[in-house]
Amino acid sequence: MREEISSLELFYIVKEFQEFIGGRIDKVYQKNREFLFTMYVSGKGKKLLKVMPNMTYLSDYKEEFPSVPPGFCKFLRKHLGNTIIRKITQKAFERIVEIIFEGKEKRLLMIIELFSNGNLVLCNEDYKVMSALESHKWKDRTVRGGIKYEYPPVQVDTLSLKEEEFADIIKKSDKDSIVKTLAVDFGLGGTYAEELCLLSKVEKTKKKITRKEVKQLYKCLRALLSKNIKANIVGKEILPFKLKLFEKEEKKFFNSFNEAIDSKFSEKITADQKKVVEDKKSEELEKARLIIKQQEEMIEGLERSSEENKRKGEFIYENYEQIKNILTEIIKAKEKFSWKDIKEKLKGHKVIKQVNEKEGKITVELK
Repeated sequence: MREEISSLELFYIVKEFQEFIGGRIDKVYQKNREFLFTMYVSGKGKKLLKVMPNMTYLSDYKEEFPSVPPGFCKFLRKHLGNTIIRKITQKAFERIVEIIFEGKEKRLLMIIELFSNGNLVLCNEDYKVMSALESHKWKDRTVRGGIKYEYPPVQVDTLSLKEEEFADIIKKSDKDSIVKTLAVDFGLGGTYAEELCLLSKVEKTKKKITRKEVKQLYKCLRALLSKNIKANIVGKEILPFKLKLFEKEEKKFFNSFNEAIDSKFSEKITADQKKVVEDKKSEELEKARLIIKQQEEMIEGLERSSEENKRKGEFIYENYEQIKNILTEIIKAKEKFSWKDIKEKLKGHKVIKQVNEKEGKITVELK
């Protein structure tokens, strides 16, 4: 399983979602385009439902979310808080999940679109859109507040297909191999399309297949859609049941498909959060280094200033008598002459270079 879910995988996820029907919604959290719904289910305790752009699953892991929720999240909290989950279904064999909530006075419908960039749409019981994560307009439908929700056109409802319909779709497919037809036209995804070919003993690269092969493929497809869940992880693949495709590969088994998904995705979330922590530590370390450097430079500056002031003090002490005499003469001159006259008389003086009567400063040059 990739981060983009297939219709078949969603079929088995929704099967397991039935366990939290009757659950009461507590809180809704949002971070960017990811959502977390916390709920309480009688006899099972607290459950966490995660909804990502192309994935949804039950989780035991609650990551950090912004303390101030975005506007759409506040809207969901307002309308879904304390409602009861009454029904959860997959729309046909599409990557769409419908959840019906019941409040004290009304029923609400949340539609989770897990294709393209994903979307979350909240409607009233008449399918009128109350709000959506994103508004969109396509040539065949529009999703925005205030109008009735329109589903994307259903290409193929693999769940309800009869054998003749199955054969007709294969015959009319423009794909260059049967495995691509199964993966794309029937929404199985690459892994399960290959498994179907393997189980049916049909060469996956063939474009045209015999009637007998069609019959065998259809039989195996029905079997794929009625398997008991035996969730396992093989490498990067998260699977709802064992596949012949990976029969020789090492597997890790789980109690449920959602648990397997949660295990894999939580690893990624933990790794991402660990990186954030490490980056933050690195940033704080760099800040500390900068502060230490600035403090060292300040200390060096103070030491230089101290040394310079020390030298000045020693120099003044060495020339104390001369400086004292200059000050005495200036004070005496002030008693008889104006500052203008004093400055005029001091022009060209070997030692006194400037007199600033306003600031009370005399600049001298000592050697």
